[in-house]
Amino acid sequence: MDDQKNADARKFTTQTTMLEALTADPSLGMVLMRDFHLGGCSNCGFEPNESIENVAAENGIPAERLLAALNREA
Repeated sequence: MDDQKNADARKFTTQTTMLEALTADPSLGMVLMRDFHLGGCSNCGFEPNESIENVAAENGIPAERLLAALNREA
């Protein structure tokens, strides 16, 4: 029961910043690189205070798809 509460509390939204998401779960950096080629170089980098929604839009990724991956739903 507590595990479910913790999982729900970690759900990110489109307004969550990339810094908030990566701080909450540092392993998401690998998800970003592996699945979306984000964050590894100047061409695919992002600012820590950008929202998930902005990063998705700037990189031509559907926001719902990026959000699902960060929430480990994909």
